[in-house]
Amino acid sequence: MGINNTFSAYFVKSIVKLGFAGLLAIMVNIGFAVWGINHNLLLPANEPIKKAEKIQSEVVNAEYIDSSIIPPELDYAIFNKKTSEMIKSNLSERNKEKAKEAFQKPGKGKMDSFIKYDSENETILIYYNLKIQFANGELRKAFPNPGVWLTILSILIYSIYLVWSIRGFSKTIIEENEKLIKVARKIEEKDLTIEFPQIRFNEYKDAMGAMESLSEALAKSIQKEIEVNNSKTEQISYLIHDIKIPLTVIKGNIELLEVMAADDMKENFSDIMNSIYQVERYIQEVIDINLNNKRMNTKKEEVAVNDFLQQLEAEISSLSNNIIVGNFTDNGTTLFIDTILLTRAINNIILNGIERTPKDEKVQLLVKEDKDFIQFIVIDQGPGFSEEALKKGTELFYTENYGRTNNSHYGLGLTFTEKVIQQHNGKMKLSNNAGHSGEVLVELPRLGRYS
Repeated sequence: MGINNTFSAYFVKSIVKLGFAGLLAIMVNIGFAVWGINHNLLLPANEPIKKAEKIQSEVVNAEYIDSSIIPPELDYAIFNKKTSEMIKSNLSERNKEKAKEAFQKPGKGKMDSFIKYDSENETILIYYNLKIQFANGELRKAFPNPGVWLTILSILIYSIYLVWSIRGFSKTIIEENEKLIKVARKIEEKDLTIEFPQIRFNEYKDAMGAMESLSEALAKSIQKEIEVNNSKTEQISYLIHDIKIPLTVIKGNIELLEVMAADDMKENFSDIMNSIYQVERYIQEVIDINLNNKRMNTKKEEVAVNDFLQQLEAEISSLSNNIIVGNFTDNGTTLFIDTILLTRAINNIILNGIERTPKDEKVQLLVKEDKDFIQFIVIDQGPGFSEEALKKGTELFYTENYGRTNNSHYGLGLTFTEKVIQQHNGKMKLSNNAGHSGEVLVELPRLGRYS
């Protein structure tokens, strides 16, 4: 792990490159100016003054100024002393106005940009600005300050390079960050098929190394969890088997004794048989929940919501008479479901609501639809779910009845229900409504509508 692979070194290199690029831009400016002067494309800043000095004596000793003696590199204006009229000039229009003002009002700094020579009858004002200029007169008029234009062009090119460098720097950092984010998401999703990419910076390598260690720890944790679950599954399977054998013996003997018993004893045998059936249902629910997390076998088919609801009402009518059903779906709306499994799942919710509702109150089952979903809403009239129940209500064996004095509830129904709904690509939510009563929402994707 060398210093060259650190983020700091990469940042310093980027700054140095930008500095060299700026220095190169300055050198190009200077080089172009030198090349232009050597090839007579550009005039040095003091060239107009030197050229003017060479014609000074001829102008001063002449009666009239002969324009043919004026070098083409000079910008000038010739005035008649008596009339103050501009006789001849190769200045730009803007500089002509300056020359007229300087000739008529030579004071107040007006002559700062002109060299003045007087002949007997005429005056010449030679323009200079102590800046590099084009040697060609037409180019001088069109581009009076080539140095400024060259500087602007250099700044523009450097700015483009600067933006390009910053984008490259940013892209590199983003790519390194994305590598870390991708691995972090894989770990969050408990995906152990992680390919750890090559990292450029040492600082990021430390973070990636930590994630690699975390991934190894996660793999061990998942493997341990699988082993624990397998062990738990095996133990519960043995327990169920051990319970069913004596239960079958007890059930057979009770049926035999019931046949032989007197009429006044049959009610007692009936209570015993009901308890045995209750234990059998409990065992069956444990099997249905499928503790090894395998998916339950489903036989899905397209079913009209109204037909399913009609079958569901027939089932729940045997649970209690205190159930109100409200159907707010359109005719022809369909679901793709396993009717038997879903009926059992919703029955579990309703049964839970009945247990929580006083005998003189009614449980509501409302069926609604929106654009994409069908909603089954079960509302009880009980005291509402506790904070713990809202969080753990669907966990295996969870029950708010801590003493388990109610033998009909073992914390299995909602666990089974949630598994069924998930296999139908739906979701279930426990909540308390505005009246502080318990409310369970089941939402299933709507298949379509036929006429």
